[in-house]
Amino acid sequence: MTRHVVLLTYGEPPAAAFREQLSYSWRILWGLTRRVAPIPPVVIPLIAVSRARMRVALWRKHEYASPIEAITHAQARALERALDARGDGAGSNGNGNGLPWRVHVAYEFRRPLLADVLAALPPGDPVAIAPMYVAESEFTHEIARGQIEARRARGEPGADTACVVPGLDAEMLGELSAAHVLTEMALRRATPGPDWALLLAAHGTLLAPPRPMNTGLDATTAVADAIARRLAPHFGRIERGWLNHTVGGEWTKPAADVAVRDLVAAGYRRLVYFPYGFLADNAESQLEGRMLLAAEPGLVEVLHLPCLNDSTGLASALGHAAARALSAP
Repeated sequence: MTRHVVLLTYGEPPAAAFREQLSYSWRILWGLTRRVAPIPPVVIPLIAVSRARMRVALWRKHEYASPIEAITHAQARALERALDARGDGAGSNGNGNGLPWRVHVAYEFRRPLLADVLAALPPGDPVAIAPMYVAESEFTHEIARGQIEARRARGEPGADTACVVPGLDAEMLGELSAAHVLTEMALRRATPGPDWALLLAAHGTLLAPPRPMNTGLDATTAVADAIARRLAPHFGRIERGWLNHTVGGEWTKPAADVAVRDLVAAGYRRLVYFPYGFLADNAESQLEGRMLLAAEPGLVEVLHLPCLNDSTGLASALGHAAARALSAP
């Protein structure tokens, strides 16, 4: 018997290839967007084609390729190392149950899908599914929980031994992220100070969704608060900015581009941009950030920092969370 951890991400395609982007958009519309917006099924193909064409054109224009697939696999390797270092696996000296660990990667909107990975695991082996998102919401952890509940209802093998790892603690993420910001600045030979501003960016959400749901806003805000408290002595000003869509209702404020303009208007010319709302870099953390920063001519120095990605601290936190989830009654 083996203990398994499945890292679960949306599965953004790495390249600007139309077929892959179309399949990805199709699955997102059916599996995610329609949870919020009552899109008529008949128009989904049109929206999927339009969205795929737009992404392909935008990525090609900016010569962009998403690194998230490679990062997710690097995160899996880092997590395996962190789990092995716990000393409760095969060959341990009585500290644990002696079961070895194995880490897998699954995607929500691209193969290998979570269902594919779970079906390939030995029935009866304990499985912890770790959604790789900063905040728990109906669009992240709840999707995975729904899949597990559906498998249990159908009596599928292994469903009773699978669980979903809860979202990581906001204060812990705040500690990891604050240290990450200072380390990345030091690597770039930049010294924070009162003439530097910090913009904390995250994916936005609807403020008044069409039905009651957990949008993840409170949990995301708690992480931003935890980061800001720790870094307040190092920066002249810290702002939050949201990477919003433009349809569906009122979105979180201020939008990231508005926050950048406000900082420039307040006299800041040096800016650190940290997309804290993502655990791994992707088109939103990288390309969208690059575009909004390039649109502000008042900035003279910009540091666009990476996400936590495959950092040792994040891997260790995920390892503890996964082990705790599998040991829970």
